[in-house]
Amino acid sequence: MTSVLTQQHPVVVVGGGIGGVAMALALGRQGHRVQLLEQADQIGAIGYGVQMGPNVMPMLDELGVGAAVRAAAYFPKDILLYDYLTGQTLSHIPLQTTEFAQRYQSQPYLAIHRVDMHELLLKACEKYPHISLNQSTTVTGYTQTNDAVSLHTAQGETIPAVAVVACDGLRSRLRAQMRPDDVPRESGYVAHRSLIPMDQAPAEVQQRQSVTMWAGPGLHVIYYPLRKASLLNIVLVVQLPAHVSSTQDHGYLDYLQQLLAQAQPEAQQVARLVNVERRWAIADREPMRQWHDGRVCLLGDAAHATLQSLAQGAGMAIEDVVCLTQGIQQHGTDVSSAFKAFERARFLRTARVQWVSRQLWEDFHCDGVQAQVRSEIFSQRNVDDQYRCLDWLWTPQTLAS
Repeated sequence: MTSVLTQQHPVVVVGGGIGGVAMALALGRQGHRVQLLEQADQIGAIGYGVQMGPNVMPMLDELGVGAAVRAAAYFPKDILLYDYLTGQTLSHIPLQTTEFAQRYQSQPYLAIHRVDMHELLLKACEKYPHISLNQSTTVTGYTQTNDAVSLHTAQGETIPAVAVVACDGLRSRLRAQMRPDDVPRESGYVAHRSLIPMDQAPAEVQQRQSVTMWAGPGLHVIYYPLRKASLLNIVLVVQLPAHVSSTQDHGYLDYLQQLLAQAQPEAQQVARLVNVERRWAIADREPMRQWHDGRVCLLGDAAHATLQSLAQGAGMAIEDVVCLTQGIQQHGTDVSSAFKAFERARFLRTARVQWVSRQLWEDFHCDGVQAQVRSEIFSQRNVDDQYRCLDWLWTPQTLAS
């Protein structure tokens, strides 16, 4: 079948995060000419951790980077969720048992430094001279004909493409052009992230080999080892109260200290190691069925941004990459049909991730009677119940031939 490779212009990928670089790599491995555009002056990643479930590893193997990811990753023994007010164990999910391996096709659950993940994807791209990586290019919009797309940049350039894959994240400019009335759904929470040397962590934390989370009203803190347990990755998530205008004022710090004063000692100690000067607003998107407009298609967070409850943002983007490149291979120059097939294949799965993540977010942060009911429900689940709740997500997806 005739390929988009035969076209005069390249496939352009907008956005140089994990999803964008993985997309460029996947297309390059198929032999397509690819141009990746990143608005920052360096194609790189914010230096914190990312988790990936067993559903992701076959996709990374398909991209030719599975072995490199395994070599750079940390493999936690389990996932532990605690109530930060009472110390009650709400959930315990073993990740290295025989049952886990049998259930999820011997694929691991892993954590990796985002910079390490990004670097190995970039290194893989370097093997393909027909992949062009361009920094300092801010795409502001597009126009198109039946045969091609023109991208417009803040620098005044017009960049031609046979097709465009928009991997430009939660606040995607290209999604905004497709759906001007569709805006991110703000959660009211902010995240503070820090990486610290493991020897600076509390002694009991240094002994943990888990993804550990303490959650309760208005706050959660999650942490896990990276880089052969030499670093501790910490994320502190805080609900902004109505009376606080900025995380930079004293009112916010006072409020945060009041929340932490109620927490169990370990949660307090770890949370207080976090640099709260930097923050990221947390938001997601409403599920949307149509992710493409002609020859322009959204991928990853641009298509289906989710809250972090299931730790599947990067995983869903990588699944997208494999699914979309298979569609392009099958449909050849009929790019719009490839994009439609991609939407059909991915919509319900990604929408479920979005909705379940919202549900869990409420479970993590509820209070009063709702929290008591939540804790009773969680306490009645055994390990097999925990796995069954996650089978739909973690079971590796069948790759099309």
